[in-house]
Amino acid sequence: MPVLKERTLIIFEEDVKNVELLKKLRARVVVQMLPPYRYDGMLTVEQSLRFEGRELLTGEKIRLDIPLSSITETYLGFDEIFVGKDSKGKKYQLNPIRIKYMTDDNIMTLYAFLEYKGLFRSNSGEECYKILKTVVNV
Repeated sequence: MPVLKERTLIIFEEDVKNVELLKKLRARVVVQMLPPYRYDGMLTVEQSLRFEGRELLTGEKIRLDIPLSSITETYLGFDEIFVGKDSKGKKYQLNPIRIKYMTDDNIMTLYAFLEYKGLFRSNSGEECYKILKTVVNV
């Protein structure tokens, strides 16, 4: 039985750093003040952190399995890479959960917006962050 299962929007650090890709993603995000994201799907936490969804630009399916033991850091909020403002300087109304994890010899960083609910822009990120922090123990 999953500890956590939520609709989630994801963007990776490398996507945030790619200026051209970020422009395309921002153009595809319909709801105003929603941060740019690349993937939309379901995040499940059991023995691993599993994300199954679709890529925003191509519709291509994605499945990501991250062993809980490979997660090195969790953080609630924006940072110096993903600053939390649009190109006009307006703040986004949702805070991401930043998750850093190891793959082979690389450190990967993703930003997850959990339980996004459309026009009302509600987000249970803080509650989900507490659950994830407890399960991961970092």
